[in-house]
Amino acid sequence: MATYEVYATSWSDPHIVETLLPARELSFSMPLSDHGECTFSATVEPGKSFWRQSVSPPLSGILIARDGVPCWSGWITADRQVPGTRTFQFTAREWGLFFATTPARVRRYDGWTDQSIIRDLIDYAQAQPGQNVHVDTGPWVGGNTSLVEINAWDDLDSEAVLRRIAEAEGGPEWYFGTAGELMDPKRVLVLGTKLGQTTPVDTLMYVEDTEDWAPPSVPGVAGITLLSNLFPVATIVAPTGRRGGNVLAMGRTRDTARSTTVARAVGAGVEAASLQRSAQASKLLAAGWPRMTRWFEHNSVTDEGMLQRHANADLAASAGIATGYSLVSLDGDPDWTQVPRGSVMRIVLDTDVYAGPRPYTFDSRLLGVKVDVPDDGGTAQVQWDVAERLEVD
Repeated sequence: MATYEVYATSWSDPHIVETLLPARELSFSMPLSDHGECTFSATVEPGKSFWRQSVSPPLSGILIARDGVPCWSGWITADRQVPGTRTFQFTAREWGLFFATTPARVRRYDGWTDQSIIRDLIDYAQAQPGQNVHVDTGPWVGGNTSLVEINAWDDLDSEAVLRRIAEAEGGPEWYFGTAGELMDPKRVLVLGTKLGQTTPVDTLMYVEDTEDWAPPSVPGVAGITLLSNLFPVATIVAPTGRRGGNVLAMGRTRDTARSTTVARAVGAGVEAASLQRSAQASKLLAAGWPRMTRWFEHNSVTDEGMLQRHANADLAASAGIATGYSLVSLDGDPDWTQVPRGSVMRIVLDTDVYAGPRPYTFDSRLLGVKVDVPDDGGTAQVQWDVAERLEVD
């Protein structure tokens, strides 16, 4: 059973500045190409408030360790006292969010690769006084060649440019992660054309029509309560056996309202002078899908080639029917720390709620995980967010 601990850090130093924080209701997420979030609460006991001052300075940080190994770090963005109590609720975000507060470097990147532009943006931001949060950007390699021009009057922050580059067709995937050892933790930018492993790393299997299930018997415990925010609080009751599978609960989301067969990207300029480029899902239109057009704003894009890449990417992200799956398992089955973000997972859904043969089996990329740690010292639960896109062009 894995043990999770929370420590205090500072924006200017990734190392631990205080011993354990008395964190309860701990939950943290790690998405792909976005910033994860952590929430926890802590109570200031009378005469035992030494830890409180370590998370009081501006831009305090936290470090989460799993069995003594750093696994998540970020800066505390919200601190709210529960009225009438000595308990505080904290929210933290991964360190990459800090770069939404740093002005983007003003320059013309002509012939640079996507990844080298992003690394230069972060390195430049951290080179300015008072802006170094000690994110290691790694080597400057890989990516498509781009033309990106940032003018002083654009008023763009570093993250806005990062996202503009990454969200274009062929743009890199990214996240701001945690590495190193407990005594020497690292804040790192993980950047690549396509992150994760391309062959299935592990299997998530859900079996529905089987005997009721519960974890190994614990005196006085009849079942296990789902902690994830995805599902209402519920309890799976009474042990006897399980035919197979490591998934406790699952949910599926399909969204047809946002389906698109024509994407129109709108770039810089005003009215008739604005740049526009389109992309259409020719195969879907030929197959009888209606013509459904959506407009996507990219006001800071001035290069026609880059704008076309955005149109292509916008279409790829919305053509067909988007289907997302969230599955909840116990920590360690499988071990989420061994599955890099973006990796392919084998999904087996043995249920009759979907049309077609069962089990419904497919491979899908891991878009993020969310870990919920119980206060009673029990096994944490892991929500796996994977996505499969159906009928895309």
